[in-house]
Amino acid sequence: MPKKIKRWLFKHFQNNFIMYFIISITFAIGIIVGAITIKMLGAEEKNEIMLFLNSFFKAVDNNDLNNMSIFKQSILDNFEAIIMIWISSIIYIGIFIVPIIILFRGFALGFSVGFFVCEYGIKGFLFSILGIFPQNLLIIPGMISIASMGMAFSFNRIKIRKLRMRNKNTTSNIVDYSISILIFSILVFIGCLIEAYLAPTFLTLLTDYLN
Repeated sequence: MPKKIKRWLFKHFQNNFIMYFIISITFAIGIIVGAITIKMLGAEEKNEIMLFLNSFFKAVDNNDLNNMSIFKQSILDNFEAIIMIWISSIIYIGIFIVPIIILFRGFALGFSVGFFVCEYGIKGFLFSILGIFPQNLLIIPGMISIASMGMAFSFNRIKIRKLRMRNKNTTSNIVDYSISILIFSILVFIGCLIEAYLAPTFLTLLTDYLN
């Protein structure tokens, strides 16, 4: 079974290499823009944007800081993006929508890390490593994979439509695409669990240190 999974993953990456490259570059651009933007804003603007972008701080803002509330917010934010990618790719517009979603995700990560580093220096960097990095080890690869598949699927549907080719396997292709999305969504789901149950622990441990 592990060998079959490895072969499937290798073939998957090989067939979608260009899309992975485009999405990865887009994500990196988002991170850079987010990190740069933090230096151009005032304290109040930074706090407002941070509350809007970060799942953890949305839960804090709702005065309901517990594991389940953070988990629900993380699930909402991440799977809302996944559903948007899935739907937009099926209805042909994914090739335009998906890069925007990934650019925004990169911006959110770059802004979040930049916020802590800008506000707390080396202490903020430490919190970023412990409070943001662990979940994103799974969420980022999962989202990039899902976005790359969405771009590839949307591009293929547009190409078929332009060439006016008949595709008798449309339903089957959508099912296969949806299953692939579901598989990589498991990574994102696990990342949400890590965000909900590790981030609050690290925040508690580092609160006195950051102050």
